[in-house]
Amino acid sequence: MVLIQLTKSEQKEKIAKNFSRGVINYLSHSQVQKQCAENLLKLSEKYANSIPDGSILEIGCGTGFVTQGLIQQFPNHYLDIIDISEEMLNYCANNLEICEHQKNSIQFRQIDGETIKPDNHTYSAIISSFTVQWFDDIVNSLNRLINSLKPQGCLLLAFPNDRSFPEWKKMCHQLNLPFTRNQLPNTIELIQKLSIPPHKIYIYEEKITIQYNNAADFFRSLKIIGAGCNLKQEKLSTPQMKQLISYWNNQCYPNQIEVTYDVNFLIIKV
Repeated sequence: MVLIQLTKSEQKEKIAKNFSRGVINYLSHSQVQKQCAENLLKLSEKYANSIPDGSILEIGCGTGFVTQGLIQQFPNHYLDIIDISEEMLNYCANNLEICEHQKNSIQFRQIDGETIKPDNHTYSAIISSFTVQWFDDIVNSLNRLINSLKPQGCLLLAFPNDRSFPEWKKMCHQLNLPFTRNQLPNTIELIQKLSIPPHKIYIYEEKITIQYNNAADFFRSLKIIGAGCNLKQEKLSTPQMKQLISYWNNQCYPNQIEVTYDVNFLIIKV
């Protein structure tokens, strides 16, 4: 096992670099992210006619899975689109289908969504898919975002929770190896810690199971889109990683391995 200690700024830089390198492969290797973006947009459609006038913030646009839907759902709102990765942001901005009359009402900014500090009652809606799990201080960050919503505004999030990847965890446990998946939110604890007045809160859960030819393909799929960025101090050595992959493959032979994402969709209506 290898121990790695990164500062918060180093972690953010590592995240940005990993996703920047993953742009070219993101569209073809992000099945879960695309499916969850589509589901989040279906939920946001329910609120399209009820949110107040004003700007809509998207945090972590990536290649634009959610962004394209927002352009269609909210043609009369100003869209503030941000991402920590300059390459992801540029790809999103250059590959969207935008009507001529909407071009002046869409802003693209390279910024870490966790550091954005809007004034109170700035946004009519804030939406983010598969981004907030990368926040270093998710509770305080979400509290700031909730406080920046206008009355009747809405926060819509999709993120993998801490029950994701049980198969990976099981293999590590059987081999007595560290489970080096990054820390993911415990949704119930998260809701309990948020300083939420009596707003309406809705939580939906979806399990998405993906099949891979082998364990190496799974880990490779995370790496090539940038999501394999390891922020934990623990990291498996090369021999340990080979042991894990070999054992996992043998446990599933002759079938493909399965990996389960446990995803929460969180909606907070103020």
